[in-house]
Amino acid sequence: MNNWLNQHRQAIKLVLSRMRSNKLPTFMICLVIAVAMCVPGLFYLGVDHLSKFTNHIQNETEISLFLKLDADKDAVSDIDAVLAKNNAIKQFHLVTKAQAWKELKSKTEINNATDSKISELDKNPLPDAFFIQAKSAEPEALESLKNELEKIPGVEHALLNTDWAKRLSALLSLGKKIILFITVLLALALLVVIGNTIRMQILTQKDEVVVSKLIGATNSFIRMPFLYAGIIYGLLGGLLATIMLVLVVKLFNLSVSDLSNLYSSDFSLPLINGQLFLGIISFAIFIGWLGSYLAVSRSIASIKID
Repeated sequence: MNNWLNQHRQAIKLVLSRMRSNKLPTFMICLVIAVAMCVPGLFYLGVDHLSKFTNHIQNETEISLFLKLDADKDAVSDIDAVLAKNNAIKQFHLVTKAQAWKELKSKTEINNATDSKISELDKNPLPDAFFIQAKSAEPEALESLKNELEKIPGVEHALLNTDWAKRLSALLSLGKKIILFITVLLALALLVVIGNTIRMQILTQKDEVVVSKLIGATNSFIRMPFLYAGIIYGLLGGLLATIMLVLVVKLFNLSVSDLSNLYSSDFSLPLINGQLFLGIISFAIFIGWLGSYLAVSRSIASIKID
């Protein structure tokens, strides 16, 4: 066990020593990894924040349930009891026709022409109405609940506008697919870059590899330092990507702060996202390991001892 740990420790020290002696190339490969990881990370932050904002808006979506004009107090009470038993409803409240009529008149007092027309009406034309908040904010669930409530006896019409929610949900879904597509493309590009970097290192150290084979070193032993090189490239690139993300998000928040204040909004992207940062670093390490593994396995196998 100690021998195994010592081999890995020596391999890591060797890799770090080589990186210190080639600081600029090491920084450049880490910068490439960081940029490749930062781009989908920024898209993810934007889409994720917009998705949460959309969910908040959807949570405020109400179903307006208008009763028939001739509905009496008993009919209103019956509908109230039906709504109270519906497990899909989070909360609801009743606005009576008298309350709605009073509110309408108060809102139209500033418009003399409209107010005059309303005052000419012989009776209140507005119905009693329930305003319902559903537990689910999904457009399909809201539509299903709306259709169910519309069938209640005494209900004239149920109103729900979820077209905008469906369109926005589709756009967010498309955005997530685009992020996945970009991530895959950049990952493939990183595999090529890291693979070529490791392959060049193997070529420059070909004599060492040959000597190691001559003294009986296994391919896994020879492969070890190059695999650690790919892992460390990925780790450093991932850490650099998180730093870049924090800086870009901070600059973005400063840029939109004035615009947000004009609209009395607190819109801003989260500066620290631990789950995203961990995902970026882990994925960068995996790409670094995979790229180096593919390159070193092929290159070492092609080196023959004369």
